[in-house]
Amino acid sequence: MTQNRNLLFRRALDLSPIVLVVVLTAVFAIVDPRVVSSASLMNIAAQAMPIAVLALGALIVLLTAGIDLSAGVGVAFCAVLVASLVDAGTGLPGALTIGLCVMLLVGLVNGLVIALLKIPPFVTTLAMMVVLQGATLAVAQKGVLILKEPSLRFIGVERTLGIPHVIFATLLIVIAAAILMRCSRFGLRTYALGSDPAAAELAGIPVVRHTVLVYCASGLFVFLTAFIMISRVPVVTPNIGGTSLLLDAIAAAVLGGTSIFGGRGTVWGAVVGALIVSLLTTALRIFGTDPSSLELYKGAIIMAALLADAAMTHAKARLVEAAR
Repeated sequence: MTQNRNLLFRRALDLSPIVLVVVLTAVFAIVDPRVVSSASLMNIAAQAMPIAVLALGALIVLLTAGIDLSAGVGVAFCAVLVASLVDAGTGLPGALTIGLCVMLLVGLVNGLVIALLKIPPFVTTLAMMVVLQGATLAVAQKGVLILKEPSLRFIGVERTLGIPHVIFATLLIVIAAAILMRCSRFGLRTYALGSDPAAAELAGIPVVRHTVLVYCASGLFVFLTAFIMISRVPVVTPNIGGTSLLLDAIAAAVLGGTSIFGGRGTVWGAVVGALIVSLLTTALRIFGTDPSSLELYKGAIIMAALLADAAMTHAKARLVEAAR
């Protein structure tokens, strides 16, 4: 009987993000049909793509009960760095390669400090966020940079059959991430490390090395997010990405069923969570909400999601205790 309850509980967790999308869409369709028009829905999907990619990085870190507060500013830094290199005469492939290497280095530093020095992820990545903020302003001396690269426009702006190419590009990233997390040693070890670090170490998982790899993976998804951002918006400024995008990504991961306590979450759940965040943001704008109040509503959504996560974790613990 208890096993059946556990199974039902897990299925409910898996389906809850999809149910929430359906319910919100139905409610918004009644309140204002403009929210669910074909043009609006396509715009919602396109706006959700960078959020979804950054949410994948947040997912991997949250699965280990960690957090990467530097990710949002990292997107801005990477975008400005790539744009500055292209503006200085470096070809786009070379600029993207340098951007990728730099973000992997940022993830490596975060991981080494957290794993070797045992400094909490919150403190480590907060310090890195400040460093990247300064680096972004230092690199962006021109303030505004414009990228006129046809290949970027092809990915971020152009469409096929009315569907933006950025959706196809993001879908490829999501599929690769799903395979990584479900069918590779990296993914299995990440779930194990988040579920029970002590047991993972006893099972022979190299905790220090894997923690470093987790934050390097976060750096990779920061780079991919920056790539999608500069492909969608050719005007690059230090304000691209930032804390707002980080909040959206964390909200997407948590709304998609990822636990901040580690060990629970799925790639597809994070993607659905990104769609929820984009849907809510678009709906609030259509309803005429003051732009300055958007962050207030996003913060309230994150708080509600965290409370729901804590409640579900407590309920799961009670089911496990009852099974004993």
